[in-house]
Amino acid sequence: MNNETTRYPRTIIRIGRQTLAFAAPQHATKTITLEPYVVKSGMSMAANLREAFRESDILAAPNKRAQVIIDTEVLLIPLDEYDEETAPALFRHTFPQHKGEAVRSHVMPTLSCVAVFAINKDLLLVITDHYEDIRIIPVMAPVWVHLQQMSYAGRTQKLYACAHEGHISVFSFAKNRFRFANTFKATQMADAAYYILYVWQQMAFDVHKDELYLVGDFEEMDSLKTELKRYVVNVFPINPAAEFNRSPVTQLPNITYDLICLCES
Repeated sequence: MNNETTRYPRTIIRIGRQTLAFAAPQHATKTITLEPYVVKSGMSMAANLREAFRESDILAAPNKRAQVIIDTEVLLIPLDEYDEETAPALFRHTFPQHKGEAVRSHVMPTLSCVAVFAINKDLLLVITDHYEDIRIIPVMAPVWVHLQQMSYAGRTQKLYACAHEGHISVFSFAKNRFRFANTFKATQMADAAYYILYVWQQMAFDVHKDELYLVGDFEEMDSLKTELKRYVVNVFPINPAAEFNRSPVTQLPNITYDLICLCES
């Protein structure tokens, strides 16, 4: 067995739409070292990541294993309908703006589906130049898995809204499957409220009994909650520290909810 492979946990590379961050799990303290990276405007994300490998202490570690988590469009395919050969064509037909990018799949057995997504080929080349063992997943994958487990509590139906970098992912579950999942561009509180309430209405949730949960980097969480409670009685912002029993990971400044879910999984 290769000692170099087993000595280090996977280096985490989070690729946002306009951000980069790196994390190194610390098993002794049950936390992570988090290193946000200042993305330089006018440069591609691949070029930024290439520079980061010359500047980042975390990326300089002698590790050959990486966990890449990327914020991008995702096509969800039921597990029993997934075909590895046709999935890339289906993804490119659904998201033509990703033409020419490398298509990847991430199986989520607890949700009975496969997440199909794309990553820029130059970006992928930078990663493969530095790591031998690479796992790539969309940023919402650990969030979906965590909140799906949470959705079993109680008898009411639940709708979740997660904000991440100017987008909002709205989703709901029916036992071990998605009932609904979509992502909208929403940089303003009013836009976020509109999309959430639109989905709530389309899914025929009960405004008095069912529950709406908000999580992520909503800049106007209090205002959004106030607006939503005009139409929905049970609106609950999720506090990661309370949810994960004040885990040290949740205390890190600027850590994203998806990274918390990934590290606590």
